Parts: sequence; C-alpha cells; structure tokens
Amino acid sequence: MAEKKRYVEAADFVRALTIASVVAVHSTWYMANGGGWVASGAILSILHFTRESFMALTGFVLTFSLFGKQLKWKEVWIKRYKLVLFPYMIWSAGYMLLFGTFAGVGVFFLTYGKNLLDGGAWFHLYYLLITMQFYLVLPLFLALMRVAKKHPVWVFLGALTFQMALMAYDQYGIGPHPTFFLNQYTGDEVWTYTLFFVVGGIAALHWPAIREWLRTHLGLVIWVSAGTAALMLAEFFLETYLGGNMTLGDSVLQPAMVPWAVMSIVLLAAIGVRYEAARAITPGRWPLVKWLADLSFGIYLCHPMLLQLWTNLLSQFHLDQASYWLDALTVALLLAVSTIAMWLISKTPISSWLIGRAKVHRTVVVRQPEGSAVSSRLQQS
Repeated sequence: MAEKKRYVEAADFVRALTIASVVAVHSTWYMANGGGWVASGAILSILHFTRESFMALTGFVLTFSLFGKQLKWKEVWIKRYKLVLFPYMIWSAGYMLLFGTFAGVGVFFLTYGKNLLDGGAWFHLYYLLITMQFYLVLPLFLALMRVAKKHPVWVFLGALTFQMALMAYDQYGIGPHPTFFLNQYTGDEVWTYTLFFVVGGIAALHWPAIREWLRTHLGLVIWVSAGTAALMLAEFFLETYLGGNMTLGDSVLQPAMVPWAVMSIVLLAAIGVRYEAARAITPGRWPLVKWLADLSFGIYLCHPMLLQLWTNLLSQFHLDQASYWLDALTVALLLAVSTIAMWLISKTPISSWLIGRAKVHRTVVVRQPEGSAVSSRLQQS
C-alpha cells in the first residue's frame, strides 16, 4: 500500500490569507466606487495577487494528491466536478434571483444558461468556471508535470515567458483580435493563469526541498517580495498619472502583476512553513487560520452576496461614501459573517451542494517517531 503524503498545513495558511485578501479586494472595490479613489487603486494593485494565488493552490493540491498515481479519469472527473459544478449552478441561480431583474421564466432560463457558460451570473464566479476548465485539461497538466519533475526550471521559464507575453498583449492596447479570437475572454480562460498553475504544480513535486529552502530564506523572500511590490506600485502610479488610466494601473492582468503575484505566493508559503512548524508542536494553535482555510470556498461564494446587500443598505442611509474606516469595517464584517454563515451551512446535509464539502473535518494528528506532530489526512480541496 502506498504511503500517504503528509497534509501540507502551509497550504492552509496560504488559502486563509488569500481568502481574507479576496474579501478585502472586493470590499475596497465596492466601497471606493470601482477603485476610482487613488488610494484604493493602490491597495487593489497590491491585493490583486489573490486570483493567481488560488490558481497556484489549485495546481499544488491536484499535483500533490494525484501525481504518480494510476488514475481512472472518469472517477477523477466525477469526484472533482461534483465539488464545483453543483455549487456553481446553485449560486449562479441565487445571484440572478436575488439581484437580477425577473422578466419571465423563459428569459430567466435563457440568461441562466448563458451565465453558466461565461460565469456572468456575478462577477466572481469566473473562478469556478476556470477551475472546471482546469479539471478538463488535468491529464495534459499532469503530463507537463512529469516533465517538470525532471526539468522544473525549464518548465517554469517557459510558463513565465508565455505568461508575460500574454499579459503584455492584454495590457498594452492590442486588445481582442477579431479574426483569430485571441483575448476574447482573457481572465476567464484557463490558460490566462498558466504560470500560476505551473508554480503550484512544481511546488508540489518538490515540496520537501522547497519547504526547507523557504524555512531558511525568509529574509531573502521578504526583500524580493518588497521589490516586486514596489515595481507593482510604480507601474500603478505611472499608469494613473502619466497614462491617465487607473483601471489599467490596478489591473490583475498585466506584466507588472506577474513577479509580484509569484512573490506574494512565495512569501505566504514561507510564512506558512513557520505556521506549519508551530502547528506541529501545538496542533491547536491559530485555529482561525484552519477555520478560514476549510471554509474558504464557501466564503468565496457567499461574500459578494453579503457585500451587495451591505452596500445597498448603506446606500439607503446615504452612508456609502469612500472612507478608510468604512472600508475596514466592511472587510471585517464580511469576513466574520460569511465565515460564520458557511460554518453553519457546513453542519447541514446540503453543505456538499452549496460549498463542495459535507462537513468540516477535525484534523487527525499522529505522532511521528521523532516526536513531531503532523497531520495525517489528505488534501481535500
């Protein structure tokens, strides 16, 4: 019987901090009128690493759990699509019913069908669409990972070159190509995030060595991350004040975002390694991180609904003015309410249909011969 891989608690830390940052991104965007406030635009340009981080986590988890196994793809696809497809369909319908204009049953289902194809029911549902695309090409991705097992640097550099070229094509005035259908749906297509799936996959393949490197090089990671953040902010202010286009300045899909997104993921992973070590000694430490990680998919699905209801309420009382305190309050409120709501849902029989998991499992801890505690359950997201 093959030995089970140790559960990577560092990934929990990355997931928890990423979902908290997602809530901050969307709250800032809403409360600052779509990022029209310069300070909010700068914040958004730094926080926009979140979608890339989730793509890297997806690549990591699937490579870590599936690579090297004899797979029956029908079973793999049924299991994976069950976790995402039904929540995608249910939440898409929910957003349409709650915030859409009902013009009859026929119109509703026609619009619903279109929204399922393009993720258009609400702005954040594109992520589930990309996830399902990634599941479809997973055999090709794992074949690429077999190459990356032997030649990680070359696979990384190839993915980096492709990513930078695509982001430059998207950012600098070329736009969608009417003949070749290039860039028609950039952001909603799985190859838009090629580098980040690859980064996650390579990290999974070489995780013991990478964990050790991150453990001993936190200072270097912090300095390089600060440099890429400075580059991201420099691009934002140049685009805003010289180019006159803040939307391009804080765009997720641009070349300056690529090094910053990669390093933000590396930085979170490096801190996560320390979180993992602390949890190995005292498994009950920082339970909020584990809670957020386990519920992150549900939090992602529900928080824009709460955000829209909250901003509608503020608007009724004429309190929807851009301010730091209201932005911070919104982030804290949304994170708390959505986490509690998803925890309650996770205790019900319908949780697998709504948030892709039957219940939030308690981590099983076993003692290793050397006396360190590690989690024994497998990655489930």
